[in-house]
Amino acid sequence: MARSRPVLLATALLATVLGTGACASAGGGPHKEAYNPSRLFSPVVRTGNLYFLSGVIGRSQQGENGVVPETRRVLEGIRERLASVGATLEDIVKCQVFLVDMADYGAMNDVYVSFFPEDPPARTALAVQGLPAGAAVEITCIAAAR
Repeated sequence: MARSRPVLLATALLATVLGTGACASAGGGPHKEAYNPSRLFSPVVRTGNLYFLSGVIGRSQQGENGVVPETRRVLEGIRERLASVGATLEDIVKCQVFLVDMADYGAMNDVYVSFFPEDPPARTALAVQGLPAGAAVEITCIAAAR
């Protein structure tokens, strides 16, 4: 019984965040609104009072690459996606940072904190084996709607 308690707590928390009717098995789950969907994914999806942003990479075909310029382009891209739905970086409550090389953690942080000078969102950072287009960093976020 003790092992199932964390699962029950996580389920209750998710239902609270998403609102009543979060159980889609009854056919009534929360409404999902996708913004600018492509065949592969939606850059932004809103459900309840939350925006879920797909991962953003900042690899450039013409410009400088590496974790510092890519992190800057990623966060500028996130800012643009949020602006398209009337939100800002201040509305972000959670970010996940994926790095190809954990040795880039400090350099990524130097750029990251310049975008979140006060009250930064909760964050997870982890190393991955690879990212699309040979990118050094990818960031995905969840933001609260106004």
